[in-house]
Amino acid sequence: MQSSAFPWLSDLTDEQAYEFLDEVIRAAQDAGTHTTFLHALDTLVDQHSPTPTLPRGVMP
Repeated sequence: MQSSAFPWLSDLTDEQAYEFLDEVIRAAQDAGTHTTFLHALDTLVDQHSPTPTLPRGVMP
């Protein structure tokens, strides 16, 4: 699955991607405001996106 909004989505299995998108839909339905939804979306993205890796030899 390709996504310009979530480029890492293609790295997930189909099942993981659909689970993530289902959670996004539920967050949208449960949110009372746009701000609440964006906060929930940020949380979901943090939970599902891979941890960025630094190039070899680069230290944080």
